[in-house]
Amino acid sequence: MPITRNFLLTPLAACVCAGFVASAQAQVLDEVELRQEGGNAIVQIRMVTPVQYSRAIAARASDVVQVFYTVLPTRTPIELESSERRVKGGGNIPGIIIRDESAINTSQTSASRKLVVRFASPVRFKTRAGRNNSSIELVLEGLGESVKAAQQANSKIAPPAPAAVVPAATATPVSNDTEASAQALLATAQSAFDGGDYAGATESLNQLLNLPPNASSRKAQELAGLARLNAGDKARAASEFELFLKLYPTGEDSDRVRQLLASLPSIGPAAPEQAKTAAATSTTSGSVSMFYYGGKSNTRTQEFQDSPLSGLPVLQSDTNLSNTDQKQLQTAVDLNWRYRDAEKDMRFVVRDSLTRDYLKTSDKERLSALYFDYRSLTRGANVRVGRQSPNGGGVMYRFDGVQAGYTFAPKWKVNAVIGKPTDDLLDTRRTFYGMSVDAEALAKDLSGSAYVIEQVIDGETDRRGVGADLRYFRNGISASGQFDYDQILKAVNIAAVQANWQVTEATAVNAMLDRRTTPMLSLGNVLFFQDPNLLVQAKRIQELLATTPIETLREQVKGLTAYQNQFRIGGTTTLSPNWQTGADFSLTSVDEIKPVAVLLPAGQAATGNLWGVSAQMIGTNLYSVRDTHVFNVSLLGGPLYHGTLLSYNNLTSLGEQWQVEPSLKYYTQSGSAGDSSDVWTVGLRAIFRIRSQVSLESELTYERSDATGAPTTTGPGATTASSRMNYYLGARIDF
Repeated sequence: MPITRNFLLTPLAACVCAGFVASAQAQVLDEVELRQEGGNAIVQIRMVTPVQYSRAIAARASDVVQVFYTVLPTRTPIELESSERRVKGGGNIPGIIIRDESAINTSQTSASRKLVVRFASPVRFKTRAGRNNSSIELVLEGLGESVKAAQQANSKIAPPAPAAVVPAATATPVSNDTEASAQALLATAQSAFDGGDYAGATESLNQLLNLPPNASSRKAQELAGLARLNAGDKARAASEFELFLKLYPTGEDSDRVRQLLASLPSIGPAAPEQAKTAAATSTTSGSVSMFYYGGKSNTRTQEFQDSPLSGLPVLQSDTNLSNTDQKQLQTAVDLNWRYRDAEKDMRFVVRDSLTRDYLKTSDKERLSALYFDYRSLTRGANVRVGRQSPNGGGVMYRFDGVQAGYTFAPKWKVNAVIGKPTDDLLDTRRTFYGMSVDAEALAKDLSGSAYVIEQVIDGETDRRGVGADLRYFRNGISASGQFDYDQILKAVNIAAVQANWQVTEATAVNAMLDRRTTPMLSLGNVLFFQDPNLLVQAKRIQELLATTPIETLREQVKGLTAYQNQFRIGGTTTLSPNWQTGADFSLTSVDEIKPVAVLLPAGQAATGNLWGVSAQMIGTNLYSVRDTHVFNVSLLGGPLYHGTLLSYNNLTSLGEQWQVEPSLKYYTQSGSAGDSSDVWTVGLRAIFRIRSQVSLESELTYERSDATGAPTTTGPGATTASSRMNYYLGARIDF
């Protein structure tokens, strides 16, 4: 974001500036995919940024669930605004609406968020963390056979669903042990296939097919041909498909295999129309929305601004002011075109928004995505061109550019990326390029990637990063780790790990440990740390190099950049059919910055440990089949303050059209200097669905605060009061 005023930013102010830029560009929710995993259907919900899964609350009707998560620290530009994705139903899988929104009604910018998932009809499901740190998954129990039908409805092709009927030739009774072994081998093969490990899938399938004929044999035989085909072995794929047709000459899957076989050059004559009828699908989906945001505050001192902690007011004088704080109209377009056949998968995505600010009489456009994505389903190659979110490989910014990958072995993929950040940094010119290698099976249940990336600013190295990501996924445990090191500045940028553990059906635990520089180390940061005595502040690195050696600039960047540390652990457990309880503990701190001559002669003290302990009681179906309640008590503290937060959030579905979410919050804080504050906040969010594709939405929040300043030498501190009201209303059309 361009800066038009010349001033010196302290390291803390630079962090705030970086955070502002990062919060202004894109939605959190990216896309939703369906896949089969054994006998279950998996709905994978992908995010544009790393997240940590926390807990889920499901209604007794089994058609509504709230999935809570936290946005992790990142330089990825994100926009904490509501968004929505839809999955068409097929087979026994119902239609699904997935809405992402703030978990705290009264704070649209909170990193605590939730997915409100609505199923068109009741279904048995579980929720869990995804296979990487940027996804959350819904497990639809027993619906694996319906994945193919749902994928076709959503214009996607995937590995086949199990056949519903086993032909007489394979219907010979077998033992329960054989059936169980076959199902386990099929699940292992399916998981390896989904992860691109075609050799591993083939190995498990061969073991399965050597068993006596069983209920899993039919699907295993077809999947064996698909594994050979995806591995590039067309001759053996044709052989597997021919054997399938001999064993199972009729059926929907037989027609599909016959079409695939007809497309392979190594097989004999086929019906002309069969050779031409490769399954191809094309759809267009997306949404258009328009929302008006308004707000007004009244303070018995002067106009206040929200502090970083829970919206507490900062009161500065005794002037009584009443102001309109917000008056904006936001229009957003989300467009997704997709085409897929037996050989390729293509997507074109556009996400754009326009904000009209009536107070500043200005317009601001935010193009968060504009890219074309091509994936070869037979050669293991992919390329994405345009404006896009970072997707690993050490890229930390939304960028305009190209990223491409090639699977050169069943377990290995090489990627390359080149581009430029979409956000301007004063008048500088920035580019980057890098390479990475992904390994989907370093060991059983362990995958990861390693990368090297070079960022350039005004012809100088801005950042040279090397790093790695590791992911572990087994049964109920999901863990991921990230490490990034700058070879030029010789410092660690990121060292982080997060994990989720589904201990039992009723109990889940999550934890996170994160240490990173704030902001991320790069030469460009020095533009925010300039000598305040300069008559004209530099806007390019070359202007600084005219008077200061580059080695000195790099040392200044290191000296003025602090580390931020975060630790969090929490969990939930079910007490009864209607109640579950949860608890969380968090610890945050920012390290000391030692004095830097001229720029920060006094240094900056460490923040000390900022801690929080919270407990929740979570009720479901207390007066209906679709109501959920979260009662929360939090104790917060640090070297300079102590606070208590009491809150209540409710979500109730009234029939099929209405969803209402009332909330209430009370916060009280006392400072070490003798100051104190009390804040009451009430909110109500409502959604009315006129049709399945059209919805109206509104939210109203009212906040009242009373504050007493620290005592002075002349008497007690001044007592002030303020109130604030915010609201929005609008409509969304999905197609």
